[in-house]
Amino acid sequence: MSRRLSLPDLARTAWLGVASRPQRTILAALGIALGIASLVALTGAAASNRAQLLAELDAMGADLAIVTPGTGPDQQPVPLPDTAPETVARQDGVARVGVFETAPEGVAVYRTEFVPDTETNGLSVAVARPDVLTAIEATLADGRWFDSGTRALPVAVLGSVAAERLGIDRAGDRVLIGGEWYGVLGILDSAGLATGIDTAVILGDQWVRDHYNSDTIGDISAIYVRAEPGQVDQVRDLLAAAAAPGSPYVSVSKLSDLAGARATTDDSLTTLGLALGGIALLVGGVGIANTMVVAVMERRGEIGLRRSLGARPGQIASQFVIEAAILSLLGGLAGLALGAAAAAVLATLSAQPIVIPAEILAAGPIVSVIVGALAGLQPAARAARLSPTTALRSI
Repeated sequence: MSRRLSLPDLARTAWLGVASRPQRTILAALGIALGIASLVALTGAAASNRAQLLAELDAMGADLAIVTPGTGPDQQPVPLPDTAPETVARQDGVARVGVFETAPEGVAVYRTEFVPDTETNGLSVAVARPDVLTAIEATLADGRWFDSGTRALPVAVLGSVAAERLGIDRAGDRVLIGGEWYGVLGILDSAGLATGIDTAVILGDQWVRDHYNSDTIGDISAIYVRAEPGQVDQVRDLLAAAAAPGSPYVSVSKLSDLAGARATTDDSLTTLGLALGGIALLVGGVGIANTMVVAVMERRGEIGLRRSLGARPGQIASQFVIEAAILSLLGGLAGLALGAAAAAVLATLSAQPIVIPAEILAAGPIVSVIVGALAGLQPAARAARLSPTTALRSI
């Protein structure tokens, strides 16, 4: 036998060891496949849970900041410039911007004309531009939101609490606002922590500008800023200067401390996913190590014959390490498909978004080969240490 074997020769020899024993190969690959499938499925399930929870926190307002006019020395609000929404939208980390305008003063909402003036039900009137709905990520329980046509009509969209207090559960009804009848264009679902929207009866901005005569009509009363996920704290530091450069009279707030809770949740679930993946890899590595130990024991005769024909210990060890890597690659590819399917099924049954981290899909087979090769080192070294005479006795 040649004193040297090239890497292709070692690979062919290792492949013969894998292909010549299909039953053992299938069982060995199945072990690593289950390990990688567990890694992908558990990581995917954790990522789907994480995405669902973060989406719910975002919908509640974790990534919302509100820019409002500050109070000047005369204790009166200092209007924001008309360019504020555009300059705010251009800031890094800002996803969407929605604008509320100043509402007419002294306008109350009633179900009918027979309701006493004092029975306002704690409802307010708001004036919104069409971009508000996407900025606050609100959804409609019924009807529709303002568009380029309806924003100039005498129609209103009711917040969820406002609709409940007025006894209205469908679009197409009508309410009395400021002594005039308005059609109900839509009804919003709860806006989470943006409770001011839940108790508001919202009018279209163009209708209010055309219908009411006041110096403050058309002024910006609030800019709702939706930040990119996890960036609300960084965005908040930019908003005042962006909305009114050089002015100290700008107020910036967020709805709650959910941003901190969001970051903590994100970190915790990411750590959990990594821990579950590590456990799955450990299980797969132990399975490969056990398989290779058994392979060395059952192939002692083959090892002795090869050693007596001149094979060096390093060549024997390399063959078994490459065999372990091949088995791990086959199992890793099968486990990748199985785990991705399992993660997708779990997410679908739980009504969660299907999220399987791309790095896991890309790294799964690579990691399985590395883990398998490492797991095969000890059995390979054991095979290399067998003396020819001892190994040949088992034939």
